[in-house]
Amino acid sequence: MKLSTQIKIIDFINKHIPCFLDDFITRKIAKGTYLSQVEFHLVDHCNLNCAHCDHFTPLAKEYFADIEDIVNDFKKLKKIFDNIGKIYIVGGEPLLHPDLLKIFNPLRTLYPKSEIIIITNGILLDKQKDEFWEKLKEYDIALSMTHYPLNIDYLGYIEKCKNLGIKAYYFSLNRDKMQKMDLDIKGSRNKKRAFLKCTRKKCHFLRDGKLYVCTPAPNIKFLNEYFNLNFKLNKTDYIDLEKIKSASKINKLFKRPIEFCKYCNDEDLSYDKYRISKKELSEWVKS
Repeated sequence: MKLSTQIKIIDFINKHIPCFLDDFITRKIAKGTYLSQVEFHLVDHCNLNCAHCDHFTPLAKEYFADIEDIVNDFKKLKKIFDNIGKIYIVGGEPLLHPDLLKIFNPLRTLYPKSEIIIITNGILLDKQKDEFWEKLKEYDIALSMTHYPLNIDYLGYIEKCKNLGIKAYYFSLNRDKMQKMDLDIKGSRNKKRAFLKCTRKKCHFLRDGKLYVCTPAPNIKFLNEYFNLNFKLNKTDYIDLEKIKSASKINKLFKRPIEFCKYCNDEDLSYDKYRISKKELSEWVKS
């Protein structure tokens, strides 16, 4: 069975099958321990800086991840999960990293069957040298572009990739609006309800030897530092890969609310027209 077919079946299972059954079923389908997806930052900062960014990149200082550190984190992950459905190379804007191409080979070596995807806003694509496109094809790295309201020929890049034999598609089509986070600084939200409504709970995030359920939790530090706030992380909000090495236990923990959920929106989702961040607290925290 192709991995793409496995992913579709497992995604369906995760949505419709009770938690006590899906770990068993996905393990049988994937023929080993399985994690649906994981993402990581190559850089924390961005060259676009969107309001309401759930990675808080407009507030982050310039940071380029050490490729060796990332590879070591994935080696730890490999000891726990035989298979990962999708691996997302994100940021910030990952094309800002000067050693971007060096991550392709180790990731593909560790996870030869995974769908490895680099997510970009597309601004820097016209500056990429031939080697970039050659390495995408060589290591079967998919190019995924978020379609922002910018003067970028996204369709042209998809056509270019098609001609070169590279997988390419939109990560998000027509991003003319952004989901508001509406964080509660008091942490008084209903955790269970917030988790059920959450659109980010399967965006598992790998950083510094820890695996997080979602993207806001590991990156909340940027909001804290910029505005001198105190959104707290609890030890139950992440998995330390040195301490918890059971794939089944990790998958079960990821299917229930974490302490950080008390800060997140537990009501109907709201949206704002797409715009560049002014670095105002109201972009992330509900007044």
